[in-house]
Amino acid sequence: GRMHFGSHKPGFTRKLHAWLELFRLPNLLTVPGDALAGACLVSLLSGQSVSALKLFSAGLCVLLLYGMGLVQNDWVDMSEDRYQRPGRPLPSKRISTSQAALAFFICFLGGMLVAFCIGRPVLISAGLLTTLIWSYNLVLKKRYYGGAVCMGLCRGMSLLLGASTVGWHIGILPVFFGLTAYVALVTWFAAGENRRQVPDGKVFLPLACFFGAWVLNIPVLLYYHSQISSISLLLAAVCFVLSLLAAGVAALRVYNRSVRAEEMRHFIGALLRALLPWQASWLVLSEGAWTVITMVVLLLLWPLTVLLNKEFSQS
Repeated sequence: GRMHFGSHKPGFTRKLHAWLELFRLPNLLTVPGDALAGACLVSLLSGQSVSALKLFSAGLCVLLLYGMGLVQNDWVDMSEDRYQRPGRPLPSKRISTSQAALAFFICFLGGMLVAFCIGRPVLISAGLLTTLIWSYNLVLKKRYYGGAVCMGLCRGMSLLLGASTVGWHIGILPVFFGLTAYVALVTWFAAGENRRQVPDGKVFLPLACFFGAWVLNIPVLLYYHSQISSISLLLAAVCFVLSLLAAGVAALRVYNRSVRAEEMRHFIGALLRALLPWQASWLVLSEGAWTVITMVVLLLLWPLTVLLNKEFSQS
């Protein structure tokens, strides 16, 4: 069973555990890499440099807006959770509705303020991302395909928000479509995670999204190959293979066998974690010591999220 070290301790530790559970900490750690990958890829393709401060700010912006969406998601589902998931932070009253409302506004206003400080294109992107998040939580979540597509667009928009810190380049589109389709499929799988099932070949479709995005971007990368060092290309290839292995192994573990709800949730979590090396594969194409350091951080977050998933559910 899942451990709950914070649930048996009074005071600060228990409250902190409740907040981390509300924000789905393992998921949260996969979010900033979208913006970082988008900014670094467009920086490489456009030949425009991007400062570390802008990169950090873009990652913080999407992190805050994603946190806003998570709080809103639990707030909207609170009446349903009282019966189906009474242990969640809001229905269990470990976090009050007023505290959740305050967290929502802090994340929303903080994200928009950071976007405003970076510049108008990022502010517009943040507005579009917020619209998508609210559309998912308030309108589309219960719609079978609409909710999945909208969630995919939320993560794809996070990538474009990062790209907007630098500018625009058509080479970002295959990555955008690949990420959007990948997360849409993961969300679609998650809709049926609470029942026993026998997954078919569809579990390999996320793997195809990863592979397809790279294949579609090969012409662009070949055109700009002179701007990509051999070391950067090698590191990107290693990260890409790791992401394929992560998504592929996760699919093989559930393919064509009777899978319990708990096993299906582990599958969803593994697919979300696979985003970390995939983000790193695009980020590290932009040469620089700091990009290598960021790649290493993303790769280290991968096993960390595995450990955190034993405490906080990713799904």
